[in-house]
Amino acid sequence: MATSATSFEPTATHIDIDAGNADTDNQLPPLPSPLPTPHPDFIHCNPPHDPTYRAHSVFLAGSIEMGKAINWQRHLSTSLSPLPITILNPRRGHWDAMAKPTPQDKTFRTQVEWELGALENASVIAFFFDKNTLSPVSLLELGLWARSGKVVVCCPEGYWKGGNVRLVCEREGVPCVTSFRELVPEVVRMLKSKGLEVPEGVKF
Repeated sequence: MATSATSFEPTATHIDIDAGNADTDNQLPPLPSPLPTPHPDFIHCNPPHDPTYRAHSVFLAGSIEMGKAINWQRHLSTSLSPLPITILNPRRGHWDAMAKPTPQDKTFRTQVEWELGALENASVIAFFFDKNTLSPVSLLELGLWARSGKVVVCCPEGYWKGGNVRLVCEREGVPCVTSFRELVPEVVRMLKSKGLEVPEGVKF
């Protein structure tokens, strides 16, 4: 599985946000065993490095909350890895806890600008709202892109603003499912509607 190369070395001020919280509510289904074989042209990109875009790409919008959310991004990336696509994953592994959420902070600005650029260039934007998070930035992003014709949403029962999310999706004609198991085929369906040819023998 191709990934963005990095020589990053975390320091004492960095926190690991990749692990994510334990999936105590079973929001994610088990991954298949053995794991799917990645397509030779599949690539997984994280900030701060510039993405390498294939003809089709998926931005993983949704819950992170500094690692408090379950790592659904890893799960979706693995599930979609048999496709010749770029995964745009804003969960960057280690985050500098000293960074301030202001436009003047270089680390923060780099992260936000990476996300805004990737959202704009993605073929599909896949949202997952972890029911145990607030995810205000994800709500902002959904509002920005709901009318783009490239959004798919998974909003499990119990998410605190689930009613708002579902009504926005209903109004704007956005596919919205309640389980992660339904999210993967919806993302693939939208990719196919935008011209992606699924390799022979690959099923979702």
